Amino acid sequence: MWLRRPFTILLLLAAACGGDADAGPAPGDYFQQLLRVSETAHIQERGLRRELQSRLEDAPAGEDRMAVLAVFVDQSARLYEDVVDALRQLDPPQELAGAQRDYLEAWRSQLHLMRQVRDAGFPGPGPILDALEAPAFSDAAAETKVRCEDLQAAVTASGSDVDLVCDGRPS
Repeated sequence: MWLRRPFTILLLLAAACGGDADAGPAPGDYFQQLLRVSETAHIQERGLRRELQSRLEDAPAGEDRMAVLAVFVDQSARLYEDVVDALRQLDPPQELAGAQRDYLEAWRSQLHLMRQVRDAGFPGPGPILDALEAPAFSDAAAETKVRCEDLQAAVTASGSDVDLVCDGRPS
Protein backbone atom coordinates (compact mmCIF):
# COMPACT_ATOMS: atom_id res chain seq x y z
CA MET A 1 0.00 0.00 0.00
CA TRP A 2 1.82 3.09 -1.24
CA LEU A 3 0.32 6.19 0.30
CA ARG A 4 -0.47 9.06 -2.00
CA ARG A 5 0.23 12.69 -1.10
CA PRO A 6 -3.43 13.80 -0.93
CA PHE A 7 -4.25 10.96 1.45
CA THR A 8 -1.26 11.78 3.64
CA ILE A 9 -2.10 15.48 3.75
CA LEU A 10 -5.71 14.68 4.58
CA LEU A 11 -4.66 12.42 7.45
CA LEU A 12 -2.26 14.95 8.92
CA LEU A 13 -4.69 17.84 8.58
CA ALA A 14 -7.47 15.79 10.11
CA ALA A 15 -5.09 14.87 12.90
CA ALA A 16 -4.10 18.46 13.53
CA CYS A 17 -7.67 19.74 13.37
CA GLY A 18 -9.26 17.03 15.44
CA GLY A 19 -10.96 15.45 12.43
CA ASP A 20 -13.45 18.20 11.52
CA ALA A 21 -12.03 19.94 8.46
CA ASP A 22 -14.56 22.80 8.68
CA ALA A 23 -13.95 23.59 12.33
CA GLY A 24 -10.16 23.98 12.30
CA PRO A 25 -8.14 23.50 15.46
CA ALA A 26 -10.13 24.21 18.60
CA PRO A 27 -8.49 26.20 21.39
CA GLY A 28 -7.09 23.93 24.08
CA ASP A 29 -6.76 20.98 21.73
CA TYR A 30 -3.04 21.52 21.19
CA PHE A 31 -2.04 18.39 23.10
CA GLN A 32 -4.44 16.13 21.19
CA GLN A 33 -3.40 17.70 17.88
CA LEU A 34 0.26 17.15 18.70
CA LEU A 35 -0.44 13.56 19.69
CA ARG A 36 -2.32 12.88 16.46
CA VAL A 37 0.43 14.38 14.31
CA SER A 38 3.05 12.35 16.20
CA GLU A 39 1.08 9.10 15.91
CA THR A 40 0.18 9.57 12.26
CA ALA A 41 3.76 10.47 11.30
CA HIS A 42 5.27 7.45 12.98
CA ILE A 43 2.61 5.01 11.78
CA GLN A 44 3.07 6.15 8.19
CA GLU A 45 6.85 6.22 8.46
CA ARG A 46 6.90 2.67 9.82
CA GLY A 47 4.47 1.57 7.09
CA LEU A 48 6.67 3.02 4.37
CA ARG A 49 9.73 1.20 5.74
CA ARG A 50 7.84 -2.08 6.03
CA GLU A 51 6.53 -1.72 2.48
CA LEU A 52 10.04 -0.92 1.22
CA GLN A 53 11.46 -4.08 2.78
CA SER A 54 8.67 -6.22 1.37
CA ARG A 55 8.92 -4.77 -2.12
CA LEU A 56 12.72 -4.98 -2.20
CA GLU A 57 12.56 -8.65 -1.25
CA ASP A 58 10.13 -9.31 -4.11
CA ALA A 59 11.76 -7.09 -6.74
CA PRO A 60 14.33 -8.47 -9.15
CA ALA A 61 17.60 -6.60 -9.48
CA GLY A 62 17.89 -3.54 -11.66
CA GLU A 63 15.12 -1.24 -12.76
CA ASP A 64 12.45 -2.81 -10.55
CA ARG A 65 14.50 -2.20 -7.41
CA MET A 66 15.26 1.31 -8.63
CA ALA A 67 11.54 2.01 -9.06
CA VAL A 68 10.77 0.65 -5.57
CA LEU A 69 13.44 2.88 -4.03
CA ALA A 70 12.37 5.93 -6.03
CA VAL A 71 8.79 5.55 -4.80
CA PHE A 72 9.95 5.07 -1.19
CA VAL A 73 12.20 8.12 -1.26
CA ASP A 74 9.55 10.28 -2.92
CA GLN A 75 6.81 9.21 -0.52
CA SER A 76 9.09 9.60 2.50
CA ALA A 77 9.98 13.14 1.42
CA ARG A 78 6.28 13.93 1.00
CA LEU A 79 5.46 12.45 4.40
CA TYR A 80 8.18 14.54 6.06
CA GLU A 81 6.90 17.65 4.24
CA ASP A 82 3.41 16.95 5.58
CA VAL A 83 4.69 16.38 9.13
CA VAL A 84 6.68 19.62 9.04
CA ASP A 85 3.64 21.50 7.70
CA ALA A 86 1.33 20.00 10.34
CA LEU A 87 3.74 20.85 13.17
CA ARG A 88 4.15 24.41 11.86
CA GLN A 89 0.38 24.87 11.98
CA LEU A 90 0.16 23.98 15.67
CA ASP A 91 0.08 26.83 18.16
CA PRO A 92 1.87 25.55 21.26
CA PRO A 93 1.53 27.08 24.70
CA GLN A 94 4.42 29.46 25.34
CA GLU A 95 6.16 27.05 27.72
CA LEU A 96 6.27 24.38 24.98
CA ALA A 97 7.23 26.59 22.04
CA GLY A 98 10.98 25.93 22.26
CA ALA A 99 10.63 22.18 22.62
CA GLN A 100 8.15 22.02 19.75
CA ARG A 101 10.41 24.17 17.58
CA ASP A 102 13.30 21.76 18.22
CA TYR A 103 11.07 18.78 17.40
CA LEU A 104 9.95 20.50 14.19
CA GLU A 105 13.58 21.21 13.25
CA ALA A 106 14.47 17.55 13.77
CA TRP A 107 11.72 16.50 11.35
CA ARG A 108 12.90 19.23 8.96
CA SER A 109 16.40 17.74 9.09
CA GLN A 110 15.03 14.34 8.06
CA LEU A 111 13.13 16.03 5.24
CA HIS A 112 16.30 17.76 4.05
CA LEU A 113 18.20 14.47 3.93
CA MET A 114 15.43 12.67 2.06
CA ARG A 115 15.17 15.51 -0.46
CA GLN A 116 18.92 15.27 -1.04
CA VAL A 117 18.60 11.57 -1.87
CA ARG A 118 15.51 12.16 -4.01
CA ASP A 119 17.18 14.95 -5.99
CA ALA A 120 20.65 13.36 -6.29
CA GLY A 121 19.94 11.48 -9.51
CA PHE A 122 21.62 8.28 -8.40
CA PRO A 123 22.29 5.88 -11.32
CA GLY A 124 21.00 2.75 -9.60
CA PRO A 125 19.58 1.17 -6.47
CA GLY A 126 22.95 0.52 -4.79
CA PRO A 127 23.88 4.17 -4.30
CA ILE A 128 20.37 4.99 -3.06
CA LEU A 129 20.51 2.20 -0.48
CA ASP A 130 23.99 3.36 0.55
CA ALA A 131 22.71 6.91 0.99
CA LEU A 132 19.69 5.76 3.02
CA GLU A 133 21.96 3.68 5.26
CA ALA A 134 24.43 6.52 5.83
CA PRO A 135 25.01 7.62 9.43
CA ALA A 136 23.35 10.97 8.69
CA PHE A 137 19.97 9.23 8.41
CA SER A 138 20.30 7.25 11.63
CA ASP A 139 21.65 10.37 13.37
CA ALA A 140 18.68 12.43 12.16
CA ALA A 141 16.21 9.76 13.30
CA ALA A 142 17.94 9.60 16.69
CA GLU A 143 17.81 13.40 16.98
CA THR A 144 14.10 13.37 16.17
CA LYS A 145 13.56 10.79 18.91
CA VAL A 146 15.55 12.87 21.43
CA ARG A 147 13.63 16.05 20.50
CA CYS A 148 10.36 14.14 20.81
CA GLU A 149 11.39 12.96 24.27
CA ASP A 150 12.32 16.54 25.20
CA LEU A 151 8.91 17.73 24.00
CA GLN A 152 7.27 14.87 25.89
CA ALA A 153 9.03 15.98 29.08
CA ALA A 154 7.79 19.54 28.54
CA VAL A 155 4.26 18.29 27.82
CA THR A 156 4.30 16.21 31.01
CA ALA A 157 5.71 19.12 33.04
CA SER A 158 2.83 21.27 31.80
CA GLY A 159 0.39 18.83 33.40
CA SER A 160 -0.82 17.00 30.30
CA ASP A 161 -1.04 13.21 30.27
CA VAL A 162 -0.58 13.02 26.47
CA ASP A 163 1.96 10.34 25.53
CA LEU A 164 3.75 11.23 22.30
CA VAL A 165 5.01 8.53 19.95
CA CYS A 166 8.74 9.01 20.45
CA ASP A 167 9.78 5.38 20.00
CA GLY A 168 7.89 4.92 16.75
CA ARG A 169 5.10 2.88 18.33
CA PRO A 170 1.76 4.37 19.40
CA SER A 171 0.90 3.71 23.03
